[in-house]
Amino acid sequence: MALTKNVIKQIVCCRDTDNLPPNPIVQILGIKKLAAGPGGQDRYRLVLSDGVDFYTSAMLGTQLNDMVHDDMVEVKAVIQMNRYTCNVVQKTRKIIVVLELTVLQKAAEVEGKIGEPTQLSDLVEEQAQMKAVIKQESVDNNNQPPKPYSNSFKKTSNSIAYTKQPPPKQSFYGSNTSQTTTKNVFPISSLTPYQNRWTIQARVTNKAAIRHYSNAKGQGKLFSFDLVDQSGEIRATGFNEVVDKYYDMLEQGKVYYITKASLKPANKQYSSLRNDYEMSLNNDTIIELCEEACDLPQLQFNFKRIKDIEQVNKDSLIDVIGVVKSTTDVTQITTRTTNKQVSKREVTLVDQSGAAINATLWGGEAENFEEYVGKNPVIAIKGAKVSDFGGRSLSILGSSVFHINPDVPESHELKGWFDNGGASEQTASLSGQRMDGMSGGVYKTIAQIKDENLGMGEKADYFNLRAYCVFSKKENCMYQACPSAECNKKVTEDNGQYRCEKCDRTYPDFKYRMILSSNISDFTGNQWITSFQESAEVILGVTAEQLGNYKDSEDQEKFESIFKEAAFKPFVFKIRAKMESYQDDVRLKCSSVSAMPMNFKQESKRLIEEIKKLEMC
Repeated sequence: MALTKNVIKQIVCCRDTDNLPPNPIVQILGIKKLAAGPGGQDRYRLVLSDGVDFYTSAMLGTQLNDMVHDDMVEVKAVIQMNRYTCNVVQKTRKIIVVLELTVLQKAAEVEGKIGEPTQLSDLVEEQAQMKAVIKQESVDNNNQPPKPYSNSFKKTSNSIAYTKQPPPKQSFYGSNTSQTTTKNVFPISSLTPYQNRWTIQARVTNKAAIRHYSNAKGQGKLFSFDLVDQSGEIRATGFNEVVDKYYDMLEQGKVYYITKASLKPANKQYSSLRNDYEMSLNNDTIIELCEEACDLPQLQFNFKRIKDIEQVNKDSLIDVIGVVKSTTDVTQITTRTTNKQVSKREVTLVDQSGAAINATLWGGEAENFEEYVGKNPVIAIKGAKVSDFGGRSLSILGSSVFHINPDVPESHELKGWFDNGGASEQTASLSGQRMDGMSGGVYKTIAQIKDENLGMGEKADYFNLRAYCVFSKKENCMYQACPSAECNKKVTEDNGQYRCEKCDRTYPDFKYRMILSSNISDFTGNQWITSFQESAEVILGVTAEQLGNYKDSEDQEKFESIFKEAAFKPFVFKIRAKMESYQDDVRLKCSSVSAMPMNFKQESKRLIEEIKKLEMC
């Protein structure tokens, strides 16, 4: 593969970052992992060669880290830099930041170093020449007014940067000056706390509401917003006077120039953005609306497969995308902290990994989702919080970004999978299961329940069980429950009215709820399990309301036929096993958290994967 000769010198000597050589082909001669800060991301330093020169001051954009982990970007590989930038970070040093690349030849396909490249210096001589040019241009500029969009140099106490001078504008937001300002635009990924003279051009992807706080220093307020450019993303936060100054001006989706802000290590507890730092606005910060057209991305995600969420630590913030397979009705709950009522709705997300997880929507998002119920939209969540309550679930925070049917490749791929058979594939739910000890995806047999003393510990055990439903009891398979959406307690009848003691209300009607006792069997034995509403409806193939109507109409033949037809059908159960005490009798109780009809194609794939794992042992 032919490298683009002499291109590295062209890049680092280029005075106009808009005129960098397009799509140069270079070879990677070295990769070094740089130490990440607490909770931060790894960064990789590269040594790039064009066959004539090699340059040690190059960095890989953090969004490309996965290519290193997957052994695509490695020493000796030949790559094409599809998108990159080059900025001054020291007085006599420039850094190349690779933002997008294509691997043209993997390391295994290249015999060794291509050519006999020599190290390119830190351009001391070139910088000296540039200073001379700067001095000459300064003299020339004193004799004539600056021209819009003319290439010029800007010299600061810390660096020499090549910038494009924009046309005069009336003023900066937050600034009283009306003078033309030269922008030294840096990529977000190159920012560090050790720089103090930079400008970024970035799009606002999310703006949180103003929050008020109180501490020992008094009361205050703050807001935060997320920014993205081609190289990465970062969160910015402003306090008190800065809130009044900038909050109304910043709009989601628009592009701004931002300068004179400080950086500090990011608190990963409150942000899922892939950046080791976060930006803090102050009274000196200058923000200007970018009015010219630009191709900055609208969003930047780092999606995690649903199946992999079971390995994520509690309270972590992640990006996730999935198809909404089912939803619950909106309910009202009273929060402990504010003692106010808030709307809540749960949606179940699935993806190609064969797993499902519950995500909780709050407030307006829960209410506005009503128009998508039953339509199986794709939702992408940036910064969803992982909970371990009863397994793994997700909660959308005020700082989370929530998108329905986003226009990203992952969304179209996911919707295509779901519409072409994915909807009927068997999925293992991560919600409603204990994640310590054994994972919710583990399969057990009925014999293993006894042999491994499942359910004998202080906490319940959760596992998958593949079995046939042999028999279900018709007696006491349902009860009359409170019709309130958030209450399922049993009601008592009183003169045609139905009293709920929990709600302390009397209703003119009730709803049926199932509580089904079934005997299931596999090749190792039999086990009695209890299934509630959703699982029971799957086993019997009818809703609780339908079954109740058959019972009330005294259509005994139809009622009994439902139980006969449900016998000897294969299911995959999610079982909860726990020792319980009843009337001084301690015994093992197995409950069905969920039940899914057997999908033989999906089950065959799972068994093949298990066989392959055994072959590797």
